[in-house]
Amino acid sequence: MPAKPVCRSQPRAAPAVAAQKDSLKVSFVSLGCPKNVVDGEVLLGDLARNGFTVTEDRVEADCIVVNTCAFVEDAKTESLEAIMEAAELKKDGRVQKVVVTGCLAQRYSIELAESLPEADFVVGFQNYSGLPTTLRNALQSTTSTSGHAESRVQVGESTVAFRPEADRYRLTPRHSAYLRVAEGCNHSCTFCAIPGFRQVSESIHK
Repeated sequence: MPAKPVCRSQPRAAPAVAAQKDSLKVSFVSLGCPKNVVDGEVLLGDLARNGFTVTEDRVEADCIVVNTCAFVEDAKTESLEAIMEAAELKKDGRVQKVVVTGCLAQRYSIELAESLPEADFVVGFQNYSGLPTTLRNALQSTTSTSGHAESRVQVGESTVAFRPEADRYRLTPRHSAYLRVAEGCNHSCTFCAIPGFRQVSESIHK
């Protein structure tokens, strides 16, 4: 039987880790291809090193990060459904913030921000490293949301060089891990959307 397309992988929450006292909890929904999974693992590594506890229990999380895919229409639909599911948890429970990352955020940042007020932040590849500070400030702020409204969309360039990937928070089983060997494409094929949100950085070629 042919393998299922990796771009349609089911949402996966990160495995729980030992909670730190008074730490903020973040839950992660991973959609899309292995490259997107690696991006998510690097992002989660940033959060864990900055005192966040990663949990698979979305109901108990302070924040849910939805790492989206935008490769085909079905993947876009799946990503939007995952965002709305996270928004429902924010409406009904403890969850305070919903963050949208990944290719959908990179390609459709303004449209997402305008059509999905439930998303507190729309973050692109270039700004992943700043997410721990953004989230901590937002979650611990006692002021109104207008204090960080203008930084709600944090996207930047799509041509971002690789970040160190050794110290990441693994989402795969313990016996396996993805090794990224390529990123994006600069060809303008009419049938493919990838160059619109993942292009090859010049620094990768050098």
